[in-house]
Amino acid sequence: MAQRQLPLKLTPKQQALRDLDEARALLGTHVHLASEAWNPKELLRQSVQKHAWAWMAAAGVGGLLLLRTLMPARRGKIDRDISVASGTKIGFMALLMQPVLAMARQAAFKHGSQFLQSYLTNQFSKHAGSPQVTDDPSAHV
Repeated sequence: MAQRQLPLKLTPKQQALRDLDEARALLGTHVHLASEAWNPKELLRQSVQKHAWAWMAAAGVGGLLLLRTLMPARRGKIDRDISVASGTKIGFMALLMQPVLAMARQAAFKHGSQFLQSYLTNQFSKHAGSPQVTDDPSAHV
């Protein structure tokens, strides 16, 4: 270990300056360790490790509250029967979607029939163009 050589006799001022430099070096080390220990990421990681059950319970409660907020409870049968607005809304959507569904059905039928026709044409042309295979060896001569 290499230590710096100090003069044998230091004046009080030199001694104070040397002590101040050593204190500053130690303070820098302690500040660095404290900043690592009080880092929010590190604090959260330690908390999750120490209190895993509490974090799981909080996540479950939070998920339940979020689910309740995003999807309200269903109404009772009486409310559904009395409410005309929902029936009107569904009827209006069905009225708007009817022409769209008819066009989609027509396009799907047209595409499907063209695909089936081309598939069957290809299959029949393959079988019609290939020679018939027989087990009689004299037929090939």
